[in-house]
Amino acid sequence: MIAGLLCLGSCRSLVYDQGQDVCEVAVRFKYEYNMKFADAFPNEVHSVTMFVFDPVTGAFVTKASDSGKHLDQNYYMTIPGLTKGRYDLVAWCGLADSDFTVTDPKTKEELFCRMNTLTKASEYIDTDPGALYYGYAENVQLDILPPGSVNTIVISLIKNTNNVKVLLQALNTGAQLTPEEYDITIGDDNVLLDWKDEASKPVDVTYSPWDKRQGMVEYDDNETYLTAVVAEFTLNRLFKKEDKKTMLSVIDKTTGEKVIHIPIVDYFLLVKGNYNREMGDQEYLDRQDDYQITFFLDNTHGWSIAAGIFINGWHVVLQNNNLD
Repeated sequence: MIAGLLCLGSCRSLVYDQGQDVCEVAVRFKYEYNMKFADAFPNEVHSVTMFVFDPVTGAFVTKASDSGKHLDQNYYMTIPGLTKGRYDLVAWCGLADSDFTVTDPKTKEELFCRMNTLTKASEYIDTDPGALYYGYAENVQLDILPPGSVNTIVISLIKNTNNVKVLLQALNTGAQLTPEEYDITIGDDNVLLDWKDEASKPVDVTYSPWDKRQGMVEYDDNETYLTAVVAEFTLNRLFKKEDKKTMLSVIDKTTGEKVIHIPIVDYFLLVKGNYNREMGDQEYLDRQDDYQITFFLDNTHGWSIAAGIFINGWHVVLQNNNLD
């Protein structure tokens, strides 16, 4: 009889030894909170983890997890053992194939999701932790329903993780840009997220690229090439902040000069574009999960920004080329 709770079917009243009525629950996940406004759940999300809490006391009730190829457009998650009443549901999806750790909470306030980092002088990450998604449903009412009915809940997800590609492009054909010459990092304090998916107990972290390589761009038909350095990062959820900015730094290790030092989130928000002008800043940061930022460098008088910045195809024209 208990095994029957794991299957979707007619909702019926079952009685445990404690004499409590149990009803069936079917949770559907959607990931439409992206720039295409289309459900990408079947293609992107391969594992789901659900935490259930009492909405009044915040006490932990139960947890359910699932993963596999069957998480498709027709997927519903069952949560066995829930009785009639109201619940708060918190989901972090992608945990099975990403480098994040979730606490084992006794209450909702003790639920945290942490990006796993390394420590030397401070915390840092130089690998791709994989994709992480978050969803929340508040004060959900579950009832004992007639046979043939189930309590259906829809949870909308946002993608926390962001792919950021930084490209340093030389404008001089005789110049050589090599990955070994540059220290490219992004600093933030967003390692730990609470049950509301907000940055909690700020922990400074340095993101180093998990891929850094040299590239060549053909300049003309005379087989003249320009060199470039490409660095790729995966960042946790981005926030617009008035202080403690998310800073991108590029240091020339030969000279020790800080070639670039900018609040990268502020620059991302500059290029929301005309079609997204009505979209709030945090909504844009949560919907957008892929950023490409290109700096054109001139070494005529030492490396400096020569032609502004290109972010996701938008040209940001600088009046002051000193980005320190």
